[in-house]
Amino acid sequence: MKRLYRCRWDKKLAGVCGGLGQYFQCDPTLIRLCVIFLCVMTAVAPIAIVYIVLWILLPWGPSTYVEIPCKKLYRSLKNRKLAGVCGGFGEYVNIDPTTIRIIYVIFAFITCVFPALIIYVISSVIIPEKIR
Repeated sequence: MKRLYRCRWDKKLAGVCGGLGQYFQCDPTLIRLCVIFLCVMTAVAPIAIVYIVLWILLPWGPSTYVEIPCKKLYRSLKNRKLAGVCGGFGEYVNIDPTTIRIIYVIFAFITCVFPALIIYVISSVIIPEKIR
């Protein structure tokens, strides 16, 4: 039986997103990006409260490292204009990075640029760069 827990090894803050990634067998970086996107789009409070509640309620997971068999999201080293975020997404979903950039610019204009800028900056910090 699958259990939901906080991950000891793949964590940035409390291990909640790492645990969710292990539970759903997907890259925790994608879950972190979804949480950040929802925080920015809902004025932070609702998602932050849910995150804190999960932080309090979820127990720590196993003390041994558990590898998740899933495709990983990385910032691109070759398809980059700024930090390689859109290039990394393009490589992850097998789409031309220019298409991702155009969609992101449209999103930026719809949200009056500032939320899209915050999401991009935080994404460039959270998404790891692929080691050669």
